[in-house]
Order: sequence, then structure tokens, then C-alpha cells
Amino acid sequence: MKTAVEIYKLLPKTNCGACGMPTCFGFATKVAAGMASIDACTNLSEAVRRELARDTAGRRESPGTVYEQALMALRPKFAALDLAALAKTFGADVIAPGRIAISFLNARYTITRDRITDDRGTEPLPFISILIYNHLCMPAPPQPSGEWITFSSVPASHAKDKAWAGHVEDVIARHFAGNAEGLRAACEALGGIRAEIKGSHDAAYEFRFFPRYPALLLFYDAVPEENFPAQVKLLLDRNVDRYLDIESIVVLGEEFAGRMTG
Repeated sequence: MKTAVEIYKLLPKTNCGACGMPTCFGFATKVAAGMASIDACTNLSEAVRRELARDTAGRRESPGTVYEQALMALRPKFAALDLAALAKTFGADVIAPGRIAISFLNARYTITRDRITDDRGTEPLPFISILIYNHLCMPAPPQPSGEWITFSSVPASHAKDKAWAGHVEDVIARHFAGNAEGLRAACEALGGIRAEIKGSHDAAYEFRFFPRYPALLLFYDAVPEENFPAQVKLLLDRNVDRYLDIESIVVLGEEFAGRMTG
């Protein structure tokens, strides 16, 4: 089976977002992991589509994708935890014995000891469940500090700086260049609240990725006559590494960018 890099080489590399992912590489990663169908890309030639369809055929009959295996490993760990105590710690709601609900990227998910479901009662993609489980399994997370930092200031983030800039901030900036009103509408649709922050930005919105996981988006629109491209800074709370591991922080950022631009 082809790797994500091999699949990416066959994609159009337009980062058009029609597949639901902000970048072609992100889409290739999901296809390689069995989390997306190659048919979601509308810009492939028929020859490439047939080649990739043959390569991924029958993948669901395999023992499971990397994400599915990780999810299976997380469930027993999570099942041993006290759900009522977790709800109090992470700002979730207890809706019944052994059942809590939490907000994630402005959507509501119900969590029991053995599964996570969305508001339609269906299980989300495995990586969404993993992000939720990883957050709820973090030991003794503190309250948000109220201090904003860049991603590069997060401990152990140096290996992921380029991914954060290229797959999160740049994706949003390019999509909304010259369209500050569109960015504001997208922010508000995802639960963003306008923030009163001093500076030269054209828009500022605060989000709660989880109830106790704040983020601040600053948007600087393009100024063509000054050769200034649109820019986005997605700032995080000083305690963010106590809310998620660094790998999960990046994946969450990519999902946020996908929902913003999708």
C-alpha cells in the first residue's frame, strides 16, 4: 500500500479544500490511514483515480488503521477513569450516570466508557475521538492562565513549527485573503467571539476548542499595494501543553483550519 508521501505525489497539489481538508498532504495522510476515500478528491485524472482505488481497495478489512489501533488502546485507559470527576475538571456536563457531554470545536459530543458519538448519534472519525480522549486523559490540567503564546513558545514544539505555520495559520490566511468579512463569519460560525485586543490586526476572535482550552486568532489582511500577504496568528494559552500533547495540538489545529475553510 502507498504511503502518504506516495499518494501526495499523485494528487494535484492545489490545496483547493474540496475534499474537506485544508491541504493535499493532509488529505493524502487520511487516505493512507484509511480515514478518507480517494473519491473525495474531485481533481484527479481517471488513470490516477483507478490506480489509487486499486491500492486502497479492501483496506477496511485490514486489522485496523493506525488511528483505529490507537483508539482501541485508549479506550481501556479511559474506561478506568471517573466520568463525573472528569466532567468537573474539564468543563463537561454529566447528562446521565456513566455519560457526559463536552464541547469540541463548537460541536457537542457524548462520551461513555466505551464510545464517543456526535449530536446525530454516530461515532466521529477515529482521530476526533482520539483528540477528545487524549484531552480528557491529561493529568491534573490547570485552569487557563490568561496569557497568550505563539505555537513556537510551546515546550517541545520546535519539530512541529513548520507544520503549524503551513497546515494551520497559512491555510486560513490564504483562504480569507482579501475577505475579512468572510473570515469573521467563519469565526462566528465556529463559536468564535470577537476579542478586544490592541494591535494592527483586522480581526481578533477568541475560541474554546474545548471548554477549558482557549485559543486566539488574529487576522492581518493582505495589502497588495505594499506587497503584504494575508497573515494569521493562532495563539494558545500558556498552559496548552497541559491540555494536550504536542502531536495532538497540531492535529487539532489542522482540524480547526479545515473547519474554518471548509
